[in-house]
Amino acid sequence: MSGEVWLERGGKQSPATQGPLLRGDALETGADASARVLFADGRTVEVGAQARFILDEDSTGVVVMVSRGIVLSRVPAVAAGGKAGPRVHLTLLTPFGLTRLGAEESEVRLDVGQDESHVEVRLGSVEVVAKNGQTVRATQGQEVSVKAEGVTTRVLELAPVQVTVHAGTGRAEWRQKGSARWRAVDRKGEALGAGDSVRARQGTALLNLEGSESTLALGQGGELVVEGVARSGMTDEARLDLLGGELGLTLAPGHVSRVVFPGLLLESNGAARLDVRRTGDGFTVDSRAGDVTLVRGEARAPLRAGERATVAGEAAARVESLARAPVALASLEGQQVFHRRLSEVALTWDEEGEVRVEVASDSDFKRPVLSGVARRGFVNVKAPAKGSLYWRVRRPDGSELTHGHASFGPERSPKGQLDRLRNRVPEGPEKTTIFFQDKPPAITFTCQAETGAASYKVAVYRSGALGQPVAERSAASSHVPLEAGLLKEGSFLWSITPLGPKGQPLRGGRMNKLELVFDNSVPTLVVSAPREGQRAGARVRVIGVAPVDARLSVNGKPLALDSKHRFDTWVASAGQPPVVVFKMSRPGAPDVYTVRTLK
Repeated sequence: MSGEVWLERGGKQSPATQGPLLRGDALETGADASARVLFADGRTVEVGAQARFILDEDSTGVVVMVSRGIVLSRVPAVAAGGKAGPRVHLTLLTPFGLTRLGAEESEVRLDVGQDESHVEVRLGSVEVVAKNGQTVRATQGQEVSVKAEGVTTRVLELAPVQVTVHAGTGRAEWRQKGSARWRAVDRKGEALGAGDSVRARQGTALLNLEGSESTLALGQGGELVVEGVARSGMTDEARLDLLGGELGLTLAPGHVSRVVFPGLLLESNGAARLDVRRTGDGFTVDSRAGDVTLVRGEARAPLRAGERATVAGEAAARVESLARAPVALASLEGQQVFHRRLSEVALTWDEEGEVRVEVASDSDFKRPVLSGVARRGFVNVKAPAKGSLYWRVRRPDGSELTHGHASFGPERSPKGQLDRLRNRVPEGPEKTTIFFQDKPPAITFTCQAETGAASYKVAVYRSGALGQPVAERSAASSHVPLEAGLLKEGSFLWSITPLGPKGQPLRGGRMNKLELVFDNSVPTLVVSAPREGQRAGARVRVIGVAPVDARLSVNGKPLALDSKHRFDTWVASAGQPPVVVFKMSRPGAPDVYTVRTLK
């Protein structure tokens, strides 16, 4: 429920609370209020503002007596959780007649006014009977007006809707119908007419439908022709010719959406997130969230959330389950994902069965990414190159099951995390300590410039072994570099001596102290291998070092660390394209994922 909703039971009225309705109960909604009634077979009846109905039954089944307002009845193709009770036969009774709804998949909107009622059949078919006995069978796409004197039926007329294209990322182009010239999409967007074309060569193109939350996203390399978009009430219809590439469909909640391609019609009753790809002889359709119906001629086939349909030629659609993305995020707060080319992630939860999932790029869920029904304990979502994903999962009764949040961005340089790392070592009485994680860094020894010096010579000794230097280097300036990895972990003494033009010492070198310490106290993971984009074999070598209190896994399997928390081993890559996913867990800190995508 939302807003003011009252329940009348036994002649007494009180504020409604969530719970069961009994025979004879009356439900009434105030202004800007709504209520949702769930039946055992998965059917829902949604009650709009300023409505009233009484729940009853007769020999045919359940009767909802609607005296005023709008109600919307939905019967899903598959009952919630697949474990529902017997199918419910429902009759909507009004002062002007009745509407019989069977147990088959359907969606019907009933609006009861002062002088007549309107029945809009969005899906399936119904039987409408007026008070004078006139009976009409109304099917999808028809609207019935019911008055005391009889029934009038008409086809729902769809009014044209303006479509605007914007460049999502990179460059998008459009071409007017009948023109051979492609033009860049203006940053403010371009209004498209019937027959206009859009393509995305080096980025993505976003198509917005006026007055609707539904959007179309044409992926890189894609091209389509907008043949027309129209609407009537809460029914949207888009006619498109996808010539190539992938098209992402975000279909609005509360709408009946019809997306028509040559040889294929997709129907959705409510929110859904689909990916449609053009193939050589047809299409593949992935339902990330939401249930839809595939229509080809007279044949209708359900496509449920988490499934892929392959449509080719005249053969029946082949439906299979979508695999979970290799990077799977639990429903937790504050997780971090570092990557460069990760295509998608799986957002997961622990409870099986039907749920409703909402994903957005902001914590207020005002910038939706995905919404709809899911059943398999996860949804796959496009991974943002940089930004955040917020998600929440609700049960069919509206109660929250769980929620989560993760941030995404390019992998951070480990050097930026080592606050105590100093590789410029000055002369002086104080000991210099360099902390490192991956390998001993490059070091530059410095001193005050000496007048008349032509070069400077550095000698480095291990503490307690001054007989033989472990490294010697010369440079023309008072900054003498030593390459990375030459000095290993330990304590050292060093001196820098200015030399004249003939190589004579201009002053004695002072002994200075230096210590190289392997340190895991900084919260960062250093991965030396594999490199981003390297070619993958059957097995991939992984090399690096983790913080001292970290637990590490790679592609879902625990990774053994040595006494200094280093690792060097071989693992199998996962997914396509292949990825290596490092997951680092630390006490009291969110999980951190580092992803290397391979060729």
